[in-house]
Amino acid sequence: MKIVTTEQMSSIENVCAKNKISNNLLMENAGLKAAKICKNVLSKNSTANNRNTLIMVGSGNNGGDGLVVARHLSKWGETVTVYNCSQPGRIHKKASELPEGIKIVQSKSDNDMKLLSGLVSEATIVVDGIIGTGMTRPISGQLQLQLELLKLVQKNRPKLIVISLDLPTGINTDTGQTSICAVSADITVAFGYPKIAHYTMPAATNCGSVSIVDIGIPEELGQGINVALITPEWVKSKLPKRSMNAHKGDFGKVLFVGGCQQYKGAAYLATRASTRVGTGLVTAATPASIQLSLVSKIPEITYLSLPETADGHIDSTADKKVLSSMTNYDAMLIGCGIGLTDSTASFLVKLLLSGFQLPSSVIDADALTILSKQDNWYKRFNQLAILTPHFGEMSRLIESNASIPEYIPMETIIGYAQMWNKIVVLKGPYTRVVSPNGGVLLSPFANPGLASAGTGDVLAGIITGLLAQGLNMTDSAALGVYIHATAGERIKNKTGDAGMVASDLLDDLPSSIAYLKGV
Repeated sequence: MKIVTTEQMSSIENVCAKNKISNNLLMENAGLKAAKICKNVLSKNSTANNRNTLIMVGSGNNGGDGLVVARHLSKWGETVTVYNCSQPGRIHKKASELPEGIKIVQSKSDNDMKLLSGLVSEATIVVDGIIGTGMTRPISGQLQLQLELLKLVQKNRPKLIVISLDLPTGINTDTGQTSICAVSADITVAFGYPKIAHYTMPAATNCGSVSIVDIGIPEELGQGINVALITPEWVKSKLPKRSMNAHKGDFGKVLFVGGCQQYKGAAYLATRASTRVGTGLVTAATPASIQLSLVSKIPEITYLSLPETADGHIDSTADKKVLSSMTNYDAMLIGCGIGLTDSTASFLVKLLLSGFQLPSSVIDADALTILSKQDNWYKRFNQLAILTPHFGEMSRLIESNASIPEYIPMETIIGYAQMWNKIVVLKGPYTRVVSPNGGVLLSPFANPGLASAGTGDVLAGIITGLLAQGLNMTDSAALGVYIHATAGERIKNKTGDAGMVASDLLDDLPSSIAYLKGV
């Protein structure tokens, strides 16, 4: 499913108009779909004799959508009041189509906001049709006060349900940045396509649950858009097929390179994850001193003992042993739990930056930090590979001296993926998978339960296991992200999002894959 910017949506609407799909028709379709959602919410959350709908509108197209919602709800017997937030009193021409029973309250006649306060306090639902995707400047003045009043009532009335049309008012559509007074919706009804802000923090928090509705835009108009949401249907089509007469060689071989005395758990999590997504054979190339503890936990994998330092890190001379063995493998995972020592840095520089052709590779964790300290690392490691940074690691890779960013613009991530010739999996809420060709696949999941040590090692192991089974790099990365997130969602639904640990994911991976096959 494509995800659009403001400019792209405007362009699509212009093409629609040229093809006799008018803006008015799109608005009518959008308003009807949103009205049906509102009606359903009203039916579930109130009695027939005690429910009121307040629709707050602006003077632009988002307000027009809100007025269509008002018209339909009124025709279906609901009690509806429209509050026009436009201080000059302008209102969309759709107001002329409202039935007589709908009261329109003008904010220019309500400077002390007593009328608004009473309406919000009595409402079962509030529909936000004020600005939507059209925000171009900071919110201030009377509108800021109106939104602050809404927030105050929401705080005091937890059962009040706010439904935003297309996007909550006060959010930048393309960056996901929010005004301090931005509407916090329980439900956002996205028209035609989801927008970047729906899956970008901090805006996603304001959007609540996002319902994407078809408003009559021909599917082919989205073909040129390079950002898409990963969907269950896409995932099902990409899951590796397994023949009845298969043998382990059919499902690929993974070489894991990492681990140390301090972080031996990372080696366990990553290699175990590769086995649990169906890889035929996994070999752990680790310091010899940690292998005995791994054998007791993962008897299914094989081992390549690497020379180590006195403190249990991979020795700088270990590159020779890895290079002589790696041709036997379909995919490599490098970096989980490897540590940041002089010996591991020397080892990784020789392995990654000396021009050797590696198997299809995933670079994670400390290996990313070590790379970030090498001048022109991407020119010296110029083969296509998958990088799996979190925001801190990405910040180091792009040589940012600032504090860890909460937001990195999509264009920035795409630019670096192209310059590095790498697939970048930027981990976090709504993980992004960015390819050098400019394509972006977004995860639809944000799960705080996954914000704990080791979950990144599990993800890296999943991606590498899929890579070994023959998927291309972009598909391996996106499919791995979705499987990992699905397992996290399933565990969260059973136990909650506090206390989830990385090892919880491992045993759920096969059943998550089986679940996705049945979607």
